[in-house]
Amino acid sequence: MKNTNLGKTISFKNLYAFGEKLPVDLSLTENPLGFSPKVKKALLVGGVNFNDYPDPKLLKLKKAIADKFNVNIPNIFISNGSEGILKILPSALMEKNDEAIIPEITFLMFEVVVSLNDSEIIISKMTDDFDIDLDDIKRKITNKTRLVFICNPNNPTGKIIPKRKLISFIKSIKPLAVVDEANIEFGGESVIGETSKIKNLIVLRTFSKGFGLAGLRIGFAVAGPKIIKRLEEVNQPFPINVLAEEAAISALSDDQFIRKTKKFMDQERRFLTVNLQKRGFKVVGSKANNLLINVSRFNRNNDFIDRLNKLGVSVVRGSSFRGLNDNFMRVSPRLRKTNKLFIGKIDQLIAEKS
Repeated sequence: MKNTNLGKTISFKNLYAFGEKLPVDLSLTENPLGFSPKVKKALLVGGVNFNDYPDPKLLKLKKAIADKFNVNIPNIFISNGSEGILKILPSALMEKNDEAIIPEITFLMFEVVVSLNDSEIIISKMTDDFDIDLDDIKRKITNKTRLVFICNPNNPTGKIIPKRKLISFIKSIKPLAVVDEANIEFGGESVIGETSKIKNLIVLRTFSKGFGLAGLRIGFAVAGPKIIKRLEEVNQPFPINVLAEEAAISALSDDQFIRKTKKFMDQERRFLTVNLQKRGFKVVGSKANNLLINVSRFNRNNDFIDRLNKLGVSVVRGSSFRGLNDNFMRVSPRLRKTNKLFIGKIDQLIAEKS
């Protein structure tokens, strides 16, 4: 099942991340609060040496990650953004005829990287409530299944799988479970601490979302030493630069900023959800930093998102995801000023339609 809704050519360039950002932008999931002031201070006063190559082992950052998440250094792998890890996972851990199971509505990068590796994709249907159906995934596992991809919180729905339920599922299967926790700072409970006990668990994390360092491209994985060793064998010699390493170390030290970020996102997600529901939109019950919105009521000519774009609003089209169409859009809450502008543009479209 290698057909996708990405078009004839499978490429990273087909992803929604390359769409145009308009004046009222609710498309990508950067942190609207920016990044920790500790990062700014460290980069201003730190003695970063740009003349020398980075430490290829990245031991300073690995130690900071190990201390923060109570994991061991041999269990940590660092790369150029979490998509840098996703790109090498299939080539490192799968053979040509192996299978990967991917939920139907989720981060489309999973499907791209498996397709580029020429491995087989098995799609698992969602529940009626847009939850990842762990039972359906389990039914689809065969002796050819090597990877199971789970995004938690899920993108684009913002829905989460409770920690206990997810751990029980991973323990009950044989294939490697890749749990992408890119947006975990906004909602849900991490399973990163379980990697030392569950041998088929790989957890992906990023500094792009909650930590607000998307421009520096830093991601890491935590898994058993054998898996990490295999990833290191196919990784580039200098995965991230010295500036990124210093910024990531400082970001990990600021728990207050992460708490502030979560509180902010809870408030703005609620603001948008309530205001959209008042206007007759159906909003999937997110607990993270994405809102999946059904716009079919206002999409009679299939032009709702186009008209939003013309008003200077950028969102992510539902058709960017397998299993959805442009009766859906994904938005990521921003600062209150931007969110109010967005609601104002929605009101303008509703008034024009009526």
